Amino acid sequence: MTNAQSQPSRRPRVLSLVELAGPAVKRLRRVADLTLRPWTETQELVDPLELAAEIEEHGYGALFIEADFVFEETIVSAPTLRFVGICRVDHGHVDLDAAAAAGVVVANTPGRNSQAVAELTLTLMLNLVRPVIEASRFVAEGAWADPTAGYTGFRGTELGEQTVGIIGLGAIGRRTAALLRPFGCRILASDPAVSAEEMHALGCTAASLDELLAASTLVAVHCPALPQTQGLIDSAALARLPSGARLVATTGEGVVDTVALAAALEDGRLAGAALDVFETHPLPPEHPLLSAPNVILLPHIGGATDDTVTRHSDMIVDDYLRFLAGEPLLNPVPPNPRS
Repeated sequence: MTNAQSQPSRRPRVLSLVELAGPAVKRLRRVADLTLRPWTETQELVDPLELAAEIEEHGYGALFIEADFVFEETIVSAPTLRFVGICRVDHGHVDLDAAAAAGVVVANTPGRNSQAVAELTLTLMLNLVRPVIEASRFVAEGAWADPTAGYTGFRGTELGEQTVGIIGLGAIGRRTAALLRPFGCRILASDPAVSAEEMHALGCTAASLDELLAASTLVAVHCPALPQTQGLIDSAALARLPSGARLVATTGEGVVDTVALAAALEDGRLAGAALDVFETHPLPPEHPLLSAPNVILLPHIGGATDDTVTRHSDMIVDDYLRFLAGEPLLNPVPPNPRS
């Protein structure tokens, strides 16, 4: 037996800074040594240079992340790194060009939380047209003395009678439309990347943004947070909505001008709003939304389901196993396009 034959092959090593579900962990550990240290448990993000030192010290060939940053200095200082798995669709926190230059393969998990966020959107819509939270508080606080108070004081409207405008018809917007269809409401959609024919096949009527705002009694904001979408729903856009309209924002941080939204709620032009995303997380204590009427504010829980974790775990482990086998990835992230 030669010396090379006598040396056992070294198993690949993986560092995961994101939570992984049990079945995916078992599959991964059959072929690799896994260090599992999710940021949701440590409650901190790793300094990029400290991360590079840890990767090099322990010989990690793969890194799974959700919130941590992988900058150029991380990549060039960690020569053993060959694969980065991003457990979300966004990839702005990874230097894709540096990864490509170093031969590091990058994959992500598009659609991992689409169902969760769409369901939350529907939940918020229902809570806006039927004042469930207020009615529950009314009972819990012992204010229900008159048997008829609920019928007279908490009367709402029906979701099926609304004209719902969906701004952004990506994965989450499409799932929202699918969940809305059984209610029988009219659905408008605005998305420059989706054709009118495709929208029609999804049960939506194509509209420009101005047309959608002018006709919708309930708006769901689902466009991504991009430089060109920041502040898209500003005071002028809100003024185009019919009096008494309601707005839900569960995706696209910064797309809705929340100061303008608070003003529209204060003066009564909007009947209500519900948000799970903001320009900053958490909201600063002086933010006007915190004292605005008829608003539901959530601490960014859209994708916070066990099913989302299971889905991103399966997706990223699937692609990492394909990487080890030399097979094409299902969800590769290419370098940033050159201008």
